[in-house]
Amino acid sequence: MPPKKNTKSVTRDDGEVSTSQEYFNLTKEYEEKYGKNTVVLMQVGSFFEVYGVKNEETGDITQSNILEFSNICQMNIADKRVCYGNQKVVMAGFPTYAIDKHVSVLTNAGYTVPVFIQHKEGNSVIHKLDKVYSTGTYISYDTDSSIKITNNIMCIWLETFPSKHNNHKIIVYGAAIVNIFTGKSNIFQHETQFYMNTTTFDELEKFVSVFSPSEVVIVSNFEQRDIETIIQYSGIQTHVIHKVHTNEQKAVNCASQKYMKHIISEFFDEDTYDVCSEFRENCMATQAFCYLLNFMQEHNPDLVRKMSLPDLNNTTDRLILANHTLAQLNIIQVDAGDGKGQYSSVLSLLNKCCSAMGKRKFQYQLLNPTFNEEWLQYEYDITNHMLLEHNFVFIEKCRKQLSQIRDIEKICRQLVMKKMYPSSMYHLYSSIGRVQQINDMFMDDSYICDYLCSNISRNENQNSYQFMKEGCFAIHEFLNSHFNMDLCRYCDSSVQFSDNIIKHGISMELDALIEEQNECKRTFDLIHEYFNSIMGETDKADVEYVRVHETEKSGVTLQITIKRSQILRKLLDQPDKNKNNEIITLANGQSFSSKDVKFVKASVSNMELEFPLLHDTCKKLLALKEKVNQRIAIVYSEVLVQFENLYFDSLETIAEYVSMIDIMQCKAYVAKTYNYCCPIIGNSETGSFVDAKGLRHCLIEHIQQNEIYVTNDILLKETGILLYGTNAVGKTSLIRALGIATVMAQAGLFVPCSSFLYKPYTAIFSRILGNDNIFKGLSTFAVEMSELRIILKMANERSMILGDELCSGTEMESALSIFVTGLMRLHALRCSFIFATHFHEIIEYDEIKELGRLYLNHMAVRYDRELDCIIYDRKLKEGSGPRIYGLEVCKALHLETDFLESAYAIRNKYYPESRGELANTLTVYNTHKIRGKCEICKKEIGEEMHHMQQQKDADANGFIGSFHKNHKANLLTVCESCHQDIHSSPNEKKKKPSPTIRKKTTSGYILE
Repeated sequence: MPPKKNTKSVTRDDGEVSTSQEYFNLTKEYEEKYGKNTVVLMQVGSFFEVYGVKNEETGDITQSNILEFSNICQMNIADKRVCYGNQKVVMAGFPTYAIDKHVSVLTNAGYTVPVFIQHKEGNSVIHKLDKVYSTGTYISYDTDSSIKITNNIMCIWLETFPSKHNNHKIIVYGAAIVNIFTGKSNIFQHETQFYMNTTTFDELEKFVSVFSPSEVVIVSNFEQRDIETIIQYSGIQTHVIHKVHTNEQKAVNCASQKYMKHIISEFFDEDTYDVCSEFRENCMATQAFCYLLNFMQEHNPDLVRKMSLPDLNNTTDRLILANHTLAQLNIIQVDAGDGKGQYSSVLSLLNKCCSAMGKRKFQYQLLNPTFNEEWLQYEYDITNHMLLEHNFVFIEKCRKQLSQIRDIEKICRQLVMKKMYPSSMYHLYSSIGRVQQINDMFMDDSYICDYLCSNISRNENQNSYQFMKEGCFAIHEFLNSHFNMDLCRYCDSSVQFSDNIIKHGISMELDALIEEQNECKRTFDLIHEYFNSIMGETDKADVEYVRVHETEKSGVTLQITIKRSQILRKLLDQPDKNKNNEIITLANGQSFSSKDVKFVKASVSNMELEFPLLHDTCKKLLALKEKVNQRIAIVYSEVLVQFENLYFDSLETIAEYVSMIDIMQCKAYVAKTYNYCCPIIGNSETGSFVDAKGLRHCLIEHIQQNEIYVTNDILLKETGILLYGTNAVGKTSLIRALGIATVMAQAGLFVPCSSFLYKPYTAIFSRILGNDNIFKGLSTFAVEMSELRIILKMANERSMILGDELCSGTEMESALSIFVTGLMRLHALRCSFIFATHFHEIIEYDEIKELGRLYLNHMAVRYDRELDCIIYDRKLKEGSGPRIYGLEVCKALHLETDFLESAYAIRNKYYPESRGELANTLTVYNTHKIRGKCEICKKEIGEEMHHMQQQKDADANGFIGSFHKNHKANLLTVCESCHQDIHSSPNEKKKKPSPTIRKKTTSGYILE
């Protein structure tokens, strides 16, 4: 079909066409670089614009993401009235002052946004790249971090290498993150044998889960399909992922030691690479870090200014949390949509810090517990000190002040990136004042001052109070001497100023402009007052007859209604009103002739006053307004640079000080509010242990409001516990409670117990159902075996293993064999372990009986026959407990009767030993005799009834002497095996003599 003719007239303009062409070329270039989710913003005059090409036949718009842009930013798409080839160009856009608002929306939607601004070169206007914004590189102007307290961007570098010792490959992966809100960074590296399964990437998954990156760069030599699998195994949740092959030139450069040394010295000190051995010893992590720095620099050079040296996450005093322990213990939130609020995770419950800085630091401490006993004891001691009655009274006051302190760390980054509104400066000023008030609270407490001093940089002869007081005072003085702080409060722009926020004396040029502007404004005000005064003489004096009218484009003018303009004309023409030859002289010496005053129509109902003096004054005011605005912007920017150079380090120290105080009060507040106890670090020559009394699950005790939480005591040394109990009795909750309490203790927190004595662990391994990572494409059994392999490989006498239903994903014979073998291995390793299980069969295994440090416990339940229900006592007791299984629980949960009856029949048929007492049948010999367990071996279900005094000895009436052969006391329930043994021939060796009579003893009846 031939194309339809364009009936609309389209103006072709070479400049417009070239602008469109340039836009589409840039879009293509940056989509190739950053992916399809890219929107180029191009400045055209006072607007940022986005273009597309519309096919008039189909209505399709191509060549850019303008449709997505218009939907996300709620923009209309308009016809630009130029063509690109044979097709129309369409456009959408917004004013330049709204750039931050729309970039924020686009990056939150996962788009990368290159921004091109106009530059004039001679007579030409060209476009230059200003910055590239993306989810992980965008920092807003706001200082309220109540919703988002971190923005981490991560680079992961993975490569496989042949092993030196065998034919199997090894994988080495390094990772680096930068929190652009704080400038703090972390690096990490791990090496292991390469299997494409989930446990290979456990350490990476933990690093990812701790930092939750919003944007990820993956550099690897893997195929695309394998990269997608690794993304799943690593638990990466963001959709903003850039994939780079190690063959690409930038990656090749990054792998060069020469390049690494160069880039580290560029961003830090010249000798940093040589002095800091972690860079040389962790090459893969360093490569990832260097690539990330370059990636950020390409987006925005200010992002990488004044960054902290990275913290190496391979340090030796961190508790290893393997096998997704953070998720399996609900330390972190797994499902963001579960709707539980503060009870969605342990982190949400416990992080009661009031400032963004405190929340970040608390999160890091909880997710990175330690076994550094000296640090832990110091944390316990300071919390105990804060809980003293005379100190705790300050906590509520302290929390109130902390909650009103803005994110000083983020303000520091805004300062570096020159993205700081005057309103942010006001909030900083206010926050510094609140820091000083908090500082005053603790000025007389030498213990707290010493604690704070141990963690902040200062002069040796200063305590923390003096250091903070001097620092806060200096910052306050600088801000007060340079800015009108009250005018800064509501100024949310660094280029548009309605008032002069700069103090007099800071800029002579600005002061001169302000003086000239004030003189001009004085003339305008006197003209305004004059006309109102002569109008007021004929009517009400306090009425504003002549009004000031102002527009952004034209500036100020004077307007009057048509009717009043006629009155004013008459007044001006009256001789007695205008002496001195009709010349009006104002108070400042300026003058004009009343004859020159004209009235020009401004609107349907208003006239505009016009005469030379007023015209010149208004024109000058408009020009001065722009000049003053430009000069304020320049001076403001210069003062920010000066402020950064003078006080950046002090601000970072103050931020650290605030975070420490916030965590200090938070730990005490949580301990008091939730009635937690102080952990006690014990001594052990053999390994780690935990002795918890009155243990509670910190989440469940709040979530479950229908019953009082049942506490338990549990002791784990170089011992193991098999924990039995029916479904829903709380086995897994108890195991999780123990793990959570241990993590809390090793994060320096008080714990939900009445007492907690322990020797810190170096590793915690968990294997808890409900976190099978089905999305990773592995079966439950495959996940179990992968995680078991890691446990057996890494566990030692300082490890805690928490397990739930191990080997539930395979058939019974293999499950029992693997489970028992695993128990034997863990027992030999002398680690602390506890497993929930339903495997009663293994109790009788010789291998289990030989494990002297393995204990059997169960969670107590009672089956109430009268009420036909299970009563959950939930107390931990010795032994494996009664065999009450899932069907009883199903019955209590009211599953359909016919379904349950069928399930019972199948269970009784194939597992007769599981039958309850009410399922036993009556013997045909005596209706008072109930079949049950074999009364000889007491193990198997009795299938037959044996007459102890045999039937052959009975007379014709069935009597044997004085009693009937079917007397209840003469009947013995026996299993088939024992019955055969009773009736074996005299020549065959019997297991034991056959019983012939029952006799009563003080302990009940026995058989002889």
